[in-house]
Amino acid sequence: MDHKLKHRDSEREYRNPIKTLKNEHLETLQRLDMIERTLQYLESLPTHTAMKRCKIEQSRLRNWVNELEASMALHFIMEEEGLFPTLSEYIGKEHGPIEVMLEEHAEIRNILSVWKDEVAVLSKSISGPVRDACLKRVIRIGEQAIERLRLHISKENQILFKISEVSLSDAEKNVVAQKLYEIEAAYPELP
Repeated sequence: MDHKLKHRDSEREYRNPIKTLKNEHLETLQRLDMIERTLQYLESLPTHTAMKRCKIEQSRLRNWVNELEASMALHFIMEEEGLFPTLSEYIGKEHGPIEVMLEEHAEIRNILSVWKDEVAVLSKSISGPVRDACLKRVIRIGEQAIERLRLHISKENQILFKISEVSLSDAEKNVVAQKLYEIEAAYPELP
């Protein structure tokens, strides 16, 4: 059993699915900070110097964006299949916060996919105007993705999770916690 599942297993004992999802948000925010620093570094680099360092940062960025996309895919599945069905019994699925979160999940999936593709192109670019244009796209899309994710996480933490904490009974939280554990176990290829 890997470290993440062991961590989840200990949280599952306490049956606190909201804490599990909030902890994932914290991990995502920390990852976004690292990615943002890398984007700032790449943006500030003169194109004619430090090419070796630039390649290292581009490689690091590619790995982090790939990991971010995969971890968000699992996180969204956990929310959509684990938490939202139970919570929707209280607040409904349409015309409310769950519907907004589902729309944002789709938007974020899309922007992360586009960003991942652009980062892959950047990592294959050598130098010159084509690379510079690609880098500008990567930075622009990355800034958008980071902003969207931070805003989304804030909404979930401040609205949806607070509603969940006060609405769901302990038995319902146990059911959600079990669903989260089963979802994570069903997708071992996702971080």
